[in-house]
Amino acid sequence: MLKTLSYIWSHPLARRSRFAAIGRYFRWQIGSRLLRAPVILPFVHESVLAVERSMTGATGNVYCGLHEFADMAFLLHLMRSKDTFVDVGANVGSYSVLASAVVGARSITIEPVLQTFRRLERNLRVNGIETAKRLEDCVVGRAEGQIRFSVDRDTVNQVVSNDYSGESELLPVRTMDALLSARNPILWKVDVEGFEAEVLSGAEKSLRNPTLLAVVLEGDSPEIRGTMAAAGFVAASYDPFSRVLRAAVKSGRFQNNNLWVRDLAEVRARCESAGRFTVLNSHF
Repeated sequence: MLKTLSYIWSHPLARRSRFAAIGRYFRWQIGSRLLRAPVILPFVHESVLAVERSMTGATGNVYCGLHEFADMAFLLHLMRSKDTFVDVGANVGSYSVLASAVVGARSITIEPVLQTFRRLERNLRVNGIETAKRLEDCVVGRAEGQIRFSVDRDTVNQVVSNDYSGESELLPVRTMDALLSARNPILWKVDVEGFEAEVLSGAEKSLRNPTLLAVVLEGDSPEIRGTMAAAGFVAASYDPFSRVLRAAVKSGRFQNNNLWVRDLAEVRARCESAGRFTVLNSHF
């Protein structure tokens, strides 16, 4: 609880009304235990999220508006209605809802765990954006085949060894190059609990597609940095309030993930010309 309250207190969208955000936390903790059912809650603009108890990440949106503020705001500022977004490790679909329900873009949404995939489908359905989506229930990796994946860790399910003592399944693996053949996304978000380097290893052609302007990656390592640099990307930071995009070795103070950008000037121009968004009475 202390970790969550610290996150809320320091969140950039909660700073103007910290006690209101903490109030939302306690109301959710009490209400979700009493109701024990999914709740449809307002998200950004006219979009909504179907949220249940213990949905780490999704509940961050309940408390603070945008769980991963800089990364989600970057998506909103970068994307346009005719663009394509790729959401690898989509979980319950918060990023995909922003891309398709708020911006109006098309999303390719990938989530391998069946229970989570069904929650993802529900969020697409309640937003009326099923036709704006292409769904894939597979693991994305270095080469096509099968791999063992945990199914008992909720939002942190991940690739595990064959001697994993918890509940797991053998799931199909596809590569980004196979999934994105003849497709031209503008932005990827890759959040796969430490498997990011494997995802990139199967994306050699896709990473070099000149239409791909930016990649939001959870993981960071010398291998990842080498792969992204070889594909023409630079590490960057983004401040959604000022809309300042800079080349930077480390993420900005608002960022949860690592941002990689191919063309700083083009991405900067897109972000600067995007419309304004309002979340919890904060404008950016």
